[in-house]
Amino acid sequence: METEEEQVEKLKAWLKENGLSIVFGIVIGVGGIGGYNYWRHVQETTAAEASSHFTRMIEALSTDDDVSLQLHADILIAEYSSTEYALMAQLALARMHVDSGEYTAAEAALQQVIGSAAQQPLAYLARTRLAAVQIQTEQYQQALSTLTIEFPGEFAALVDELRGDVLARQGKSGEAIAAYRKAQLAEPGPANPEFLRQKLNDLGSRS
Repeated sequence: METEEEQVEKLKAWLKENGLSIVFGIVIGVGGIGGYNYWRHVQETTAAEASSHFTRMIEALSTDDDVSLQLHADILIAEYSSTEYALMAQLALARMHVDSGEYTAAEAALQQVIGSAAQQPLAYLARTRLAAVQIQTEQYQQALSTLTIEFPGEFAALVDELRGDVLARQGKSGEAIAAYRKAQLAEPGPANPEFLRQKLNDLGSRS
């Protein structure tokens, strides 16, 4: 399973490679070459500014500088609300809130991503983060509901492991073991196979 950082880098690379070509196709159909040239300039300037705030936000996240993180995240959300940077800012804020034990605020930030990103990869990532928060706060049925959508195959291991976590906490050991074993067999596999194996051992399953 890819880490959040790997998924963010993949998203940024995709935007760099494809973003302007998509804009080109839209604008050519509406305003011609002149309109495209102006829009490209605006987009490139905006992307550079947003990228700068995003980089500073990630640096703040890595150094636990909550004040700077909040500042740059707020700018991305307010001034670049239509971009993926705003969604990633919400994810960063959610992580900050979780680290501070502010679970309600974390849930609100993750719901913003889910509501705004629809079927984008970041929305699926936000759903798994939301389910993890709901498990932490013992909202087990809500967590299962959060996970009850069709995820892309890349998320299978993580989703099944989270389902197993819910079932284990509910005392449904047999169902939890089945979910964990399914996560083990997923491709790509779980992010931390040893930790998943320990969960199975704790439930009395040597697998």
